Amino acid sequence: MPAGFPPTLPLSADDPLLDGWYHTIELGNGMVSRGHFDHRSVVDLYGIPDSLEGMSALDVATADGFFAFELESRGASVVTIDVATLGDCDWLPQARARAAEQTLESRAWGQRFEIAHAMLGSSVQRVELSVYDLTPERLGMFDLVFCGDLLLHLQNPLQALINIRSVTRQLAVIETVIEPELEQRHPDRPYLAFGVLDDETAPGDQTTFWKFTTRALEDMMVYAGFSNIVRQPVFGLPPFDLPVTSLVGHVDPV
Repeated sequence: MPAGFPPTLPLSADDPLLDGWYHTIELGNGMVSRGHFDHRSVVDLYGIPDSLEGMSALDVATADGFFAFELESRGASVVTIDVATLGDCDWLPQARARAAEQTLESRAWGQRFEIAHAMLGSSVQRVELSVYDLTPERLGMFDLVFCGDLLLHLQNPLQALINIRSVTRQLAVIETVIEPELEQRHPDRPYLAFGVLDDETAPGDQTTFWKFTTRALEDMMVYAGFSNIVRQPVFGLPPFDLPVTSLVGHVDPV
């Protein structure tokens, strides 16, 4: 376990240790992390089965761990992966060169995961691993694999889906941001929008590369080896109402 653990835990609802999280997580005793996103009201829209009793599950790119703990609460035995530091994300070279050393070396996701893990009494196992290095040889196989809010940040989302498929025994739940105009005007076209230059101070600062249509994600999952792909209704991610799509892909029995 990294130096400094067991982690220092927050003592009250207004504790600064609860500030700046990626996920909003109810931690018990009236304490809730103050996350950038709050998935609590939409967690049932992803297509995750209500009961995962007796199943193994993998949460890909867990950040603070909201979905890992959700899968565990539904009965699964859960492993979760994420990169060790923010600098291990899929940065463009020029964006990495501009970033502050403190930013690149940040281990905040893992540290906050450990806080939540301790406060929830969780048994989730966290492994420091990139989706690009995900293989059955490294981690084994899982009945269910969940991947949310990741593909838009990857330079090679197809390779990520191929790797996810390689460790999926039964089904995978894949969610990502959509491009609303393309979704509305071309719902049956596998289109992707590239980049967010208008929202960046310099190219690549947000490490946001792709916005999909639902059809684009569906077709990419087919290319990755999934079948019988079931669409969930498009929904808005609180608190910004960010439009996302979620698909459940299955693996054909051998």
